Amino acid sequence: MINLIIADAEIETIPAELSHDFNIINLSKKRGKSFDRILLDSNYMHSSIDKHFPGESNRRGRPDIIHTLLMVVQDSILNRERQIRILIHTRMNKIITINPETRLPRSYNRFTGLIESLLVKGQIESDGAVLMAICEGTLEDALRMVKSQSVIVFSPSGEKKTIDELTGENETTYIIGGFAEGDYISDAYSLGKAFSIYKDELTIWTVASEIICSTERRMGLI
Repeated sequence: MINLIIADAEIETIPAELSHDFNIINLSKKRGKSFDRILLDSNYMHSSIDKHFPGESNRRGRPDIIHTLLMVVQDSILNRERQIRILIHTRMNKIITINPETRLPRSYNRFTGLIESLLVKGQIESDGAVLMAICEGTLEDALRMVKSQSVIVFSPSGEKKTIDELTGENETTYIIGGFAEGDYISDAYSLGKAFSIYKDELTIWTVASEIICSTERRMGLI
């Protein structure tokens, strides 16, 4: 079993600073929801984010990154064998836990609707089972939840290693940044040693897939 923690994921509802933005007001009316119940999404709100948070429009509001990552994890052999646990820590210091039995929507629009519902209700249930839950917590709190002794932080500036050199132990926790650019907001580097597996910056789903495939080989699953 390995643990995968996505740190500082860019999942948040529309912040109050954007509540009077013309585009946000129109969107809120169109969807019949107050702004604080709608996910911030740079794919549709890029100009509004850039206006109110200059220089952050390429980073903030990227739930699509997490959706792609979760599709990779969900489809993996490691997940089918129940040998991976994933936690999503957000920039707003919330922690999302996902039941391994949960089949997440492949449609991005349905996924964002699910996350919006999660943020409002606190958990998603089906037939009495909790499929997803969210609670307040820092990245350090997320690490305490998995009770891991071995922690590896992925960063382009970390020490260069091959992926197979980093996936040798059970119950290792791997921390990957849940953002498209920039660095960790949380103090991730105090929680484990930083490593890089490639000369250039990689997408978070590429790093996750490399971890998963290397672990599957080590465990003899493929």
